[in-house]
Amino acid sequence: MISPDQAIEAIEERFGAHAGHRALHAKGTLYSGTFTGTPEAARLTRAAHMQGEPVRATVRFSNGGGDPNVPDHSPDVRGLAASFHLPDGSRTDIVAQTLPHYPFPDQEGFLQALKDRKPNPGSLVRLPALMVRHPRVARTLPANMKAMISLPSSFAARSYYPFHAYKWIAGGGSEHWVRYTWRPTIDEPAVSMRAARRLGPDYLFEELRERLARGPIRMELEAQVAGEGDDPHDPSSIWPKDRERSIVGTLEVSALDPDADESIVFDPMRLTDGIEPSDDPVLRYRPAAYAISHERRTSA
Repeated sequence: MISPDQAIEAIEERFGAHAGHRALHAKGTLYSGTFTGTPEAARLTRAAHMQGEPVRATVRFSNGGGDPNVPDHSPDVRGLAASFHLPDGSRTDIVAQTLPHYPFPDQEGFLQALKDRKPNPGSLVRLPALMVRHPRVARTLPANMKAMISLPSSFAARSYYPFHAYKWIAGGGSEHWVRYTWRPTIDEPAVSMRAARRLGPDYLFEELRERLARGPIRMELEAQVAGEGDDPHDPSSIWPKDRERSIVGTLEVSALDPDADESIVFDPMRLTDGIEPSDDPVLRYRPAAYAISHERRTSA
């Protein structure tokens, strides 16, 4: 098994080592906002931030790679990380990105794909072998490639997918496995590469700043509830589209947060009463890698 230290080294080999920046999602900005759960959320979980009262949120929009200097018009994954500040002083997080599917059952496949994506003559040779070892790569490639290549007009105009499943426990003790999706409340078409280049290397962050100057942006949190036979422990499993879905909350992002601490860690295993993790190996692996990345960038 690849250790978390080796994972960070593999990421830095792919994108370079950039002192003071996150290993992945290196280019990003922090914002302040609030999150308000819906009655449907309160029915499904007793988690404090899902009971209908607004809670403060720290939000980070980002590009997915490990190079903080990458232009926004480069095809990339986009990220939305949210940390909810709970009434008791604790936090709980949701970490999401624009790829609709995670094609590997564990972290090993992702790290191998990271190496294979590095531009070199052997990349195309290794891709078929990766698909043989991980058949879901081929099945999910069209949707994932579309999400990467299609350039958004705004961070606020894309869906974001936290691909892990979590157990929601209601006040009465009922339990449901759920997966989240952040849904935009605006509908804007993608922009062409030519138009994006004209807008400049930081056009997504500049657009968001200008949009927030006119008013807050909103993202809706959708929960898909697992049905019989759906696997919550395999992050690459695909649940049927007809499974129950509900809007369980609204995230309102109001402004840039100039006082936010960029060293903040968004951890998908930072949970709260009423939400429990699955046995997903990627979910369990991530906190150790994040801790190493945090230590490196804060000590740089």
